[in-house]
Amino acid sequence: MFFPTLFAFVLFLPQSEKPAAPQDGLALLNEVGQHYAQAKSYHIEAVEERTSTGELSRSWQKTLLKASAIPGGRYRYEGRSSMGTAAYVSDGTTQWIYHANEHAYTQKSASGETAKHNVITAEEMAAETAQRLVRIQAHRADSLKSATLLPEETISIGGKDVSCYVVRYSQDDFKTKRANQKEDWTIWILKDDKTVVQTLSHGHTRLLPSNTTLAIETKVVYEVVKLGQQEPAEVFTFTPPSDSRLVDEFPEMLGHDPDMIAANFLQKSAPELNLKSSDGKATALSSFRSKPVFIDYWATSCAPCVDLIPELKKLYTDTNDKGLVWISVDSDQNSTVATDFLSREHVPWPNYHDADGSMGIAYQREGIPLGVLVDAEGKVVFYKSGYEIPELRGAISKLGPQFSAVETAKPTQ
Repeated sequence: MFFPTLFAFVLFLPQSEKPAAPQDGLALLNEVGQHYAQAKSYHIEAVEERTSTGELSRSWQKTLLKASAIPGGRYRYEGRSSMGTAAYVSDGTTQWIYHANEHAYTQKSASGETAKHNVITAEEMAAETAQRLVRIQAHRADSLKSATLLPEETISIGGKDVSCYVVRYSQDDFKTKRANQKEDWTIWILKDDKTVVQTLSHGHTRLLPSNTTLAIETKVVYEVVKLGQQEPAEVFTFTPPSDSRLVDEFPEMLGHDPDMIAANFLQKSAPELNLKSSDGKATALSSFRSKPVFIDYWATSCAPCVDLIPELKKLYTDTNDKGLVWISVDSDQNSTVATDFLSREHVPWPNYHDADGSMGIAYQREGIPLGVLVDAEGKVVFYKSGYEIPELRGAISKLGPQFSAVETAKPTQ
């Protein structure tokens, strides 16, 4: 699915015009964000390298990302990582999702500008990241109050030297301060057309239950950035490889019967979770006993998860004053990505980062979004991957008389 990389950048300013040098880092990031937000078509190729280092450990992961889109709901998003290789393709009428390692694909009616399906599997996580490449740059500055403009640099991208503006920001530059988080980001922006060609972030997280500190460095090199230039129409069609087969669902999901998994939890005591916030405060799920709790497993790279947010916020408003406790657990590789998104979307309930995957393991998370509802006695009464809001409302309405009207409440228009 990946082809030899062509290193290319599109220049939007006439060569006779010399762009004015920016005077402020945040203003430059806002200009870049607007540039990406206005792009109706694009082609981007990026390589992400993440290194996690602890006192007694070190790990490295590389992810290859490609994203192309043109008007009319036509797109192609591809991602390849150690978790698998997948592609989302749409010609505006038909949407294909392809899992290379499983030699299988699905084919359904297209449903808009992004790939739509209910459950995101591990193999698709890189493709989900590819789908977000433009949105990341478009909204990078949204949660910032300041950023520092550093001296210009010339760096090499794919063997080609390019002149860049450089912007840096850290946790102190965010509008909402996050306790006990030490992170910083450096962004290299091509001077000619103000596209992002490289990012570098440093941060720290803790692994549970050992409470071991890990230093995480994430470098993303954008080897191809074409904004406003349309790819040929044939890019947005899918020709199944000869060794692949059409399936209704992928073997990964078929091999784990959702009903059987749910049966392991429904009407049984909810497994304990140790919820640790960014300021180090730990809360046990069992401490909410006598109150019902809703747990949403999600990730920013999961489009179905993000699509649920507006309706979940409405449901939160309908239930929070009735005693329902809300918790979300993200499986993003970098906790800051989830924190920034939730802050930008004004999500009111607490979120916890599943740093080592233990919270997902506790509830046998096979795909996201996963919704889990625990009643006041501590028993699981709702468990479903790829859940929909009406069925969640129905389950909440059965928690007690005070929730009876929740099922019939009108959804957000």
